[in-house]
Amino acid sequence: MLAVAIFGSCPTVDSGDGERDEAELFSSSIAPLFEARDVDRLQAQPDPNGVLRLEVRNEAMETHYINHLLILEVAHDDDEFVLPDMQGHAIAVRGVRTPPAITARSGQDLAPALGSADGVFYRTDRRVIDSATAADMADWIDLTAPVPRGVDSTTPVFRLRNSLLNTTLLYDVMLAPAGARALDWLGAGLARISTAVELGRWYERRANLHVLVWRDGAYREAGVVYDSGPIFWHDVAAVIPVRPGETSLRIRLSSVADQYRIDRIGVASAAREIIPRTIEISDVTGSDGRPDTEARKSLRDPDDRYLQTNPGQRFFADFNVGRAADGKRRTFLLSSQGYYTEWIRGAWIQTAPAKEPFAPSDDTLLDALRQWAAMRESFEERFVKDRVPVQ
Repeated sequence: MLAVAIFGSCPTVDSGDGERDEAELFSSSIAPLFEARDVDRLQAQPDPNGVLRLEVRNEAMETHYINHLLILEVAHDDDEFVLPDMQGHAIAVRGVRTPPAITARSGQDLAPALGSADGVFYRTDRRVIDSATAADMADWIDLTAPVPRGVDSTTPVFRLRNSLLNTTLLYDVMLAPAGARALDWLGAGLARISTAVELGRWYERRANLHVLVWRDGAYREAGVVYDSGPIFWHDVAAVIPVRPGETSLRIRLSSVADQYRIDRIGVASAAREIIPRTIEISDVTGSDGRPDTEARKSLRDPDDRYLQTNPGQRFFADFNVGRAADGKRRTFLLSSQGYYTEWIRGAWIQTAPAKEPFAPSDDTLLDALRQWAAMRESFEERFVKDRVPVQ
């Protein structure tokens, strides 16, 4: 399997009888060769009987192939906040504060907007988008992270989601111009390792969120935050090693312009990695309220069995997590694995102008950015309204 990340539409997860948005699963995986594992922080807590229930939905014109669902339980102190790091490990942080300086590429002071998780988010200034070229279409945020005494790392934490730029890239640049030929590209084309590697490496280099640290006269990569999807907010930590004597770090978050919506940036005063307790799925219930034993078997292990869902379908996944130990809080992370395939729209086939399958290039990414910039407000509103209702 290729550990690369592209695009951002996928299974959605809710809890609390559908009232609480939780996660988007493996939003990077548009073909079998891109199947990957994803880890998301949940707000959900178990019922009085110790059962944590999640509702998994297919709300897009896609077919989902879900391989594995697993709960990771972290017991922690009251003043700790648990979230995954860039590699999907469980991290407990405390003392998260807004950095003393957060500045956009445009020069805008972002500290007032990004100091709390309140839905007031950063998106790229339109002037940065309009001035983008194939050689320079990046946006970035610079911040200063204090380094506490006696530590060997500092840990910025982010709350973010994708914009619909990557969806524009998929729909309007990769698939729609090819029409019926897109079926061959999504199937036989992306089944070839060489094609999948070329696409994945290009997208990872150009469009994921790169965490850079200023050292030895240049910004150097310290890690990558992969796509999390355009619907729900996603919390992630970046654990960055520090050198002896460093009292602060200059950090840059860089990606293609307007690829991300960022709600919060903070820096923890302390962080620790935790080995979580793993909890396998105990029951699956269909939307009709009936237990589905075969679905549970398909989701219990990461193997060659998949639970397939189509637009408008949903199911409920139960995990018997038991009761909490006295004096400890619990946070749950959802580990998921699978992939999805996009449906080709009839309108794309009727109007397709392209004679060749999509080939990744910076010019095509710039084309997607231009198209996205022309419709981003209307597309975001339409995307939410067009989510397929589930039954």
